[in-house]
Amino acid sequence: MIGGLCRRKRLLISLTYIAAIALLMTSELGCVIYRQDPLTSQAWPKAASGFKSYITLECPFVQECLCDILDDSTDEVTRDGFDAIRDWVAYNIDYKSDEERVGKTDDWQTPKETLENPRVGDCEDFSILLCTLLRAYGIDAEQVYVVIGIDGDDSAHAFLMENWYQGGEWRAIEAQAPAKLRHGFPVFPIFDSGLDRYEIIVAFNDLYYYDGSFPWDEDQAKSGTLAEEATGVNNIVRLLSQSLDYLFRILFNENQHDVSCMNNITSILYTFPAFPAMLSD
Repeated sequence: MIGGLCRRKRLLISLTYIAAIALLMTSELGCVIYRQDPLTSQAWPKAASGFKSYITLECPFVQECLCDILDDSTDEVTRDGFDAIRDWVAYNIDYKSDEERVGKTDDWQTPKETLENPRVGDCEDFSILLCTLLRAYGIDAEQVYVVIGIDGDDSAHAFLMENWYQGGEWRAIEAQAPAKLRHGFPVFPIFDSGLDRYEIIVAFNDLYYYDGSFPWDEDQAKSGTLAEEATGVNNIVRLLSQSLDYLFRILFNENQHDVSCMNNITSILYTFPAFPAMLSD
């Protein structure tokens, strides 16, 4: 009786975990999209050099932040280091629209400005900071870009394109989403996959600027529709397998008491910025 009750509680907790992730996916990490005419925005830099000037690798604030994140003296560039930088940005910068922050429709910040208290920014501020930290970490300029994309409603959103992490395979990553939860569990790439709907119109870092053809266009053109569909199916199967494995380990691990199990899962949920807000609504 007691064992069955424990399993039912664990099942409810697990379902809550999945529901919280689903809600976060549909909420798009808060108001990350700013509405304007992205092609004529007066807040955007007027030339390629203006875009590049936002990626400030040598800024003391950036260098100090990078040292604090990595907390070691190794010069090796690793996936763990990449993830640690992405996690730090997601968890330590709070989202605030330009309207709330400075009373303007659009206002770009340098990494220094974003890192200064109170450490707030919107989608392009997150993306500029993350790209800058990754470049300062040692990711090549040919491998990571801040990009601006527009969807069918001409809403613009800033995120990153990079091909270092998976050894030459281009992927879009949401600068506001972590790679892992604070307790070490991986975050399923639901936020990143939602970026596919944006048509990229600008890409830049400290050395390169594109507003027409992009470095990933040729690679994407080489992959046929069937290959893309197969990759998508494989990814879905892999993620479902990981999810089921994780849920079964929670449900049938009889070495934990109900209370400790509930506290652990609840603490994981609270690592998501939107979860406390969902509970209070």
